[in-house]
Amino acid sequence: MRNMDLLAKPQLITHVQKSLNFTVHDGRWIPHSARFVILGAHARGTGALQIYELTRGDATLLKETEKRHSFKCGTFAAGNIQERHLATGDFEGHMMVWDLEKMDLPVYSVRGHKEIINGIDGCGGLGIGGGAPEIVTAGRDGEATQCWHAD
Repeated sequence: MRNMDLLAKPQLITHVQKSLNFTVHDGRWIPHSARFVILGAHARGTGALQIYELTRGDATLLKETEKRHSFKCGTFAAGNIQERHLATGDFEGHMMVWDLEKMDLPVYSVRGHKEIINGIDGCGGLGIGGGAPEIVTAGRDGEATQCWHAD
């Protein structure tokens, strides 16, 4: 291989690295910002949600909360750009929508699966040009997918 071929390949460079005291299951950029959310599980089985902001070459912790059940996955894809609501799936089968400014209680919560929600995604609302916001969840319980209207 020529040297030019090696240079033409994309390179991933670590800018910031953080050690955390819980198991990380998902990370999501908060739309149109320099902030991101980390979701996971504490050893005691509770959920961890942390919000960071990239500032001057570091990731600064802005906010964190601990919830009753471990988080597995999250998405901003079904929310509108102003609200930036985060939809999450947890280890007990709950799908919840959170306002990141007021994380005491979810904006919406439903037990959609009997077991862990392995994946979650959404469409509409976030700027695709129309349509109602929708959320889809994928669980381990045999009810492989659920589709939710998130109005």
